[in-house]
Amino acid sequence: MAKKAKIKKVANAEIRAAKKFLKSKGLESDEVSPKKFATAAKKLDKGFQETLEILARTLSAGQV
Repeated sequence: MAKKAKIKKVANAEIRAAKKFLKSKGLESDEVSPKKFATAAKKLDKGFQETLEILARTLSAGQV
């Protein structure tokens, strides 16, 4: 059986940073969960800006 790569817990500081970043981009936490966003960025091993671009591109089916 293949083992899944474990992603460590996201620190509270990372969640706060994600919340601040999302707010600066005009997104509220009821639209995008800062915890899930920070976890995705960590899993992708990308910064918040790159993660947001990947998310936007994925959700818009490559239109962005």
